[in-house]
Amino acid sequence: MTDQQVRELLKSSPQTAHRLIFDEYYNYVYTIVFNRLRSCASREDIDECVSDVFSDIFSRYSTEGEYNGDIRGFVAFIAKRRAVDMFRRLTSRGVNTVSIDDDEAMQLSSAERVDELAEKAETGHAILDAVRSLGEPDSTIIMQKYYYGRNSADIADIVGMKPAAVRKRLSRAAEKLRKILTDMGEGR
Repeated sequence: MTDQQVRELLKSSPQTAHRLIFDEYYNYVYTIVFNRLRSCASREDIDECVSDVFSDIFSRYSTEGEYNGDIRGFVAFIAKRRAVDMFRRLTSRGVNTVSIDDDEAMQLSSAERVDELAEKAETGHAILDAVRSLGEPDSTIIMQKYYYGRNSADIADIVGMKPAAVRKRLSRAAEKLRKILTDMGEGR
C-alpha cells in the first residue's frame, strides 16, 4: 500500500489504517527495537518500546502529510529514536562512563578481537542471506523461531497459519537452510 493510499484510508477509517500499519510493520519495528535493546533489555522492555513506537506512529502520522517521506522511512525513524531513548534510559542506571579526555580512557582496552568480530559479522550476513533466499513464509518462520525464540502458536498468528502447518514448514525450511549453508561452506 502506498503512502497516499494509507493517508486516504486514515481519512475514511483511522482504525483500519492503524491496524494495517501495525500488521505491515510490526516485524520491522520489532527487529529494529530488538537489535538495539537485546543487550540490556528484558522482553517486557522490548515489547513496551514497540508499543511506544506504534503509539508515536499513530499520533504523528496524519492525513495532512506533515511528513513527506514514505511511511517505511517514517516507521524506521520513530523505531530507531524510541529504541535509542529506551537504551539510554536502561543503561543510565549504573553504567560508569569515562571522559575521552581522561587519562583513564587511554588505559581502557577491549577484550574483543576485531578480526573475530568481522568474521562473525560476515557469517551472520551470509546466514541472513541464506534465510532470505528461502522466501516467504519460510524465512519469517525461521527468523521468528530461531532469532526471536517464538513458539509455533505465536508464529502461526504472525504468518496466518495453523501451528501444525508452521511446525511442518519449519522442519522443511530448516532442512533447505541446512543444505544451502552446507553448499556455501563447500564453495569457500
